[in-house]
Amino acid sequence: MSHDSLNGLKIFQDLTETERQEIMALAHPVDVKKGEQIMTQGHRKQSLWFILEGRCQITRRTESGCQLNLAELEPFTHFGEMSFFHPAPHSADVVALTDMKLLRLTREDFDKLAATGCGSALKLVINCVQVMAERLRRTDQWITELECKENHKPTPSEWTVFRDLIFKGG
Repeated sequence: MSHDSLNGLKIFQDLTETERQEIMALAHPVDVKKGEQIMTQGHRKQSLWFILEGRCQITRRTESGCQLNLAELEPFTHFGEMSFFHPAPHSADVVALTDMKLLRLTREDFDKLAATGCGSALKLVINCVQVMAERLRRTDQWITELECKENHKPTPSEWTVFRDLIFKGG
C-alpha cells in the first residue's frame, strides 16, 4: 500500500513522509466485505481504524432496544478513537456498507511507537484530538438548536442529568 494513500486522511495531515512510514510499519491492512461487522458495541478492542476505500455505518443501541444510525463514514476518515484513547467498551457497532480497505493501528503498536519518542505518535494524537473536538463542537451546536426549539425545552432535571453525564462522568 502506498504511503500516498495516507495523504487524504485528515488525521495524517502535517506528517512527514518518514512519520507516515513509521505508522505504516505498524498499521495492518484489513480487507472487509460488505455486511461484515468491524466493531461491536460493548466489546473491548483498542484499535484505531482508517478508511482507505469503501463506506461503513456506525449504529448505537440503547438498553431499551432503540437503535440509531449515528454516522456513515467514507474514505479518508477514521473511527474507533474513543475506545482507542479511553479503555472502555465500544460505544457503537460499525458495519461495512460496501467492501472496504482499512488500516488498523492497535493501541499496543501505538504505545510502542510513542515509547520511541518519535513525533509521529504525538502528531497523530493531536490530529485525532482536533477531529474529536470538531465533532464535539458540531454535537454541542446540534444539541443547543434541538433543545432551544419552542416545542421542546428540557426540564431542569433532564438538563442537570445530561450535564452531569458530560462533565462529571455520571
